Amino acid sequence: MKDVAKHFELFLRQRSLRLTRQREAILKAIYGTHRHVTAEELYELLQKAGDAKALRISRATVYRTLSLLAEGGFVQALELGRDRGTLYEHTLGHEHHDHMVCMACGKIIEFHDDELEQVQAAAIRRHGFEATSHRLNVFGTCAKCQEKGKGSAAGEAQAG
Repeated sequence: MKDVAKHFELFLRQRSLRLTRQREAILKAIYGTHRHVTAEELYELLQKAGDAKALRISRATVYRTLSLLAEGGFVQALELGRDRGTLYEHTLGHEHHDHMVCMACGKIIEFHDDELEQVQAAAIRRHGFEATSHRLNVFGTCAKCQEKGKGSAAGEAQAG
């Protein structure tokens, strides 16, 4: 965690910003959870730990810090659309993975597929493109919800 904080501090300094106690607490909180969280859920975690009140961390500070963390590659934002918001997960120290998101129940399946990575790499080479990163998010309906016929996403998938 200390290495991540040092890298974040350097990232902030390059933008003429400081690593405040509030930003450090937010960084520690997002790296302390191993699940996808919304900014609101992260704020609630900080409140439960007593950090939000003790350090005077506002919701706005959480949102701004998450934006900085995403910009610096410390967290990955998984945008679910206007109605569902954005989820965040920390990325440093984790292998690359992609996501399948069930639009009926919200379940997130993380996966890595070597064959898919090879196809992407071949397409990148064919186009003479220099990739620095990529994300693949597949939205649909999980097997459990398909069985239940749950939610409008399952019904629309069958109708379309």
